[in-house]
Amino acid sequence: MKKNIALLAGGKNSRMGGFTKSFLKFKDEYFFQRILEEFKNFNRIVIVSNEKKLYEKYKVESFEDIIKEKGPLGGIYTALLSINDSCLVVACDMPFLKQKKILSFYDYLDDYDAVIPLYKGRPQPLCSLYNISVLKYIKEAIDNNDLKIMIPLKKAKIKFIEIDDNELFVNINTPEEYRLLNI
Repeated sequence: MKKNIALLAGGKNSRMGGFTKSFLKFKDEYFFQRILEEFKNFNRIVIVSNEKKLYEKYKVESFEDIIKEKGPLGGIYTALLSINDSCLVVACDMPFLKQKKILSFYDYLDDYDAVIPLYKGRPQPLCSLYNISVLKYIKEAIDNNDLKIMIPLKKAKIKFIEIDDNELFVNINTPEEYRLLNI
């Protein structure tokens, strides 16, 4: 089975004062570069962004949202359509992602539309594996302007996996969170 990953790097970044979060640095590397390096052995790596040109010099495939202004759900839709295959979808602001923690998701993909980790009982849809079969539910939700990621997934066959890892799902949304990360 091919392993693909899409980094969601769109959004308005309003809580970061408009600064593109994928270009925040941790240990002298941009967040998105850390993820690219961690998953470099995947078959296909893409970035979904509303500013595709920002990634041109990094020799990574990038796509702009097919349907604009639909948030992360629109990014997942674009990732799946662009790759035309199953895809691990992750937010670009997660500097501690580790491949070994989520590779087991692929063990379930043949039987499910999505494999979603739970951390302390909460779904983590922006670090999940999506089967191409989930596209119909996502498109229907977008058409109805139901943009919360879990809405279309209620119709899908989901495998939830509890993952107990304090760092894996850390994401940086505000200047204060970023400051604390670098202390």
